[in-house]
Amino acid sequence: MPLKYLLIPATFALFTHCAEKSTSDYTIEASFASTAPEIDGKANDPIWQQAKPIRLKNNRTGKEVQESALQTHVKASYDDKNLYFLFECKDPDIWTEFTQRDEYLWKEEVVEVFIDVDDEPKTYVEIEVSPANILFDSYIVDPENIDVPATAKFNLPGIRTSVTIQGTLNKREDKDNGWTVEMAIPFEDLANATTERVGPETEIRLNFFRLDKNQGKEFASYAWSPTGKSFHKPSVFGKLVFK
Repeated sequence: MPLKYLLIPATFALFTHCAEKSTSDYTIEASFASTAPEIDGKANDPIWQQAKPIRLKNNRTGKEVQESALQTHVKASYDDKNLYFLFECKDPDIWTEFTQRDEYLWKEEVVEVFIDVDDEPKTYVEIEVSPANILFDSYIVDPENIDVPATAKFNLPGIRTSVTIQGTLNKREDKDNGWTVEMAIPFEDLANATTERVGPETEIRLNFFRLDKNQGKEFASYAWSPTGKSFHKPSVFGKLVFK
């Protein structure tokens, strides 16, 4: 039986910040890609020119990120087989020390998407990608008590990611411009015991995040639908609307 169908013991919680939010009416529109984007970490595919961006906010305060050099935009697309996401992250100091899949990427710089395809809010897929295109993927079954080593055993078999750097990775004395992440996630990889078939007809809830740790600046956490503290708050996930 696939790991995603199992109930995993939970002993560890991630990301504590401040005041919480309890609901969300956020929606992001996924544009249909008649031609699939090339997963090369670039935003030049035709679909990304027409897809509508959303911008991440300060997760602690819920306020807009005013400094243009730190802003994050996300776009969504789909075709018959895949979901596609594009993150465009402005970043003056791009770095990461992680080199292996499922290392604890959230301790450094990373983008994240949480995807829930069923009626059970406590179960959802978590995907993280670092500036070095290192992947962390897991299946959450108890967002308040996460057993990280157990959840990290889950792998999305068909996921593809790519990153491009507008600057120099891990050269911290210079000034960078940003980094771009492209993801392709097969619908079939998101299926579980409750929702055995996932596609554009599925009601999908999700949230987007970014962790940013620039030299000389305060640690920052950004979110599409801000949670106030722990990212793992499915009650405030927004909705994916298929155009």
